[in-house]
Amino acid sequence: MQVAAEVQHTHHHQDTPMCRQIQLTITDHTLSQTTAVATDGASDKLDGEDLFIPPLNFAMVDNGIFRSGFPEPANFSFLQTLGLRSIIYLCPEPYPEANMEFLKSNGIKLYHFGIEGHKEPFVNIPEDTIREALKVVLDVRNHPVIIHCKRGKHRTGCLVGCYRKLQKWCLSSVFDEYQRFAAAKARVSDQRFVELFDISSMKHLPIPFSCLKR
Repeated sequence: MQVAAEVQHTHHHQDTPMCRQIQLTITDHTLSQTTAVATDGASDKLDGEDLFIPPLNFAMVDNGIFRSGFPEPANFSFLQTLGLRSIIYLCPEPYPEANMEFLKSNGIKLYHFGIEGHKEPFVNIPEDTIREALKVVLDVRNHPVIIHCKRGKHRTGCLVGCYRKLQKWCLSSVFDEYQRFAAAKARVSDQRFVELFDISSMKHLPIPFSCLKR
């Protein structure tokens, strides 16, 4: 697998932080964590220049919002190019010490919403937890923000799917996006949760994202 990353810097008005546009070519969403770690220090240079290694299943959701699997130390230099203010972490396990040090040294705030990862069907996904995480996503003061769980498939897919409903995406498009990341691991229970998720109590919240601007 090869990942090409190009970082473009765009300056907006004086009170707005510099926005970075990331163009990625990702040829395989099934990259293992072992592969990402193995490249650290081994093939992270080309002709003497540093190369950026995005986390597993990294993608842009919208301006200032990203998603991925669990960031490894090999991914830290790439994450720095995003200028992150916040990270939304959806696993129940404590954040590793190395990752916490990275957050401290870069002034990044961690929002930890512990959601258990279940493989069996008909497991209740905590709707209140997803709702609270969505509020963090919707608050532009937290941008740029990255959402991640372990592999960026199920828990992250559910949160992004509910966010797409707020953006008034049709369900077929929401499920297409979910399945691109979950692939063979797609779960009917996840998609059912997104379908039934009630966004009525959140419609009053501002959704200042690019795809809604005319």
